[in-house]
Amino acid sequence: MRHFLLCWLCIMILASCGNPPVAEPTATPASIYPVPTAEAISGRTTSYPGPSATTDAQLSGLFFYIAEPVRVTDSQLSGGGPPQAPILVVNLSKDNALLAEAVVDDNGRFLVPLREVAAGDTVAIIFNDRVASMYTREQLQNFSIATLPSGELIMSSVIVAP
Repeated sequence: MRHFLLCWLCIMILASCGNPPVAEPTATPASIYPVPTAEAISGRTTSYPGPSATTDAQLSGLFFYIAEPVRVTDSQLSGGGPPQAPILVVNLSKDNALLAEAVVDDNGRFLVPLREVAAGDTVAIIFNDRVASMYTREQLQNFSIATLPSGELIMSSVIVAP
């Protein structure tokens, strides 16, 4: 019995010596992701996915927005987009009910009446490609956030607050 215990003890010692301790990794100081500077941004010559016929300066003003917050008690909806762009303002929550039809002014802003909306409704700007415009659907498609089943481009949307 002693020989068995002695052999077992030797095997345990040899087994523990066979696995050297592994050093735990040390924490490295977190590096902060560099924030691009204005010089780096303005120095870009191409944009993803590569060179195209339009420049960044031409495309930079083709985005739309709705001024937030939008509340049920608001009587008007304001926002902006490319100058002279025709838009439709719809309530996506109520089967795309038309709230207003407008054209963005020369300063890149619009103001339309807001009525018949409830808290939680989603109000959206849709590019109105049914009227003549200096903008084409193809120019604005990359700036849209979604496309309705009817094919209309949703350019911006917001949820109405109570």
